[in-house]
Amino acid sequence: MITLNSFENLSPIILTVLLIGYLIIVELGNKRTRKALLPFITVLGIVFLIIAIKSIYSTYIGIK
Repeated sequence: MITLNSFENLSPIILTVLLIGYLIIVELGNKRTRKALLPFITVLGIVFLIIAIKSIYSTYIGIK
């Protein structure tokens, strides 16, 4: 089972490149490809936002 903790071990750069790659495939692909990849891209985007917000929050808490 994939959990948020396993996604936190991913490098943010790899996650960004993966998300951009899938968005390009969806944009250049046909409707069938778009429908197939849209749920995966949505989940990947949400995980990216959660990790980014958590990183920013922990950075500012660490400074104080």
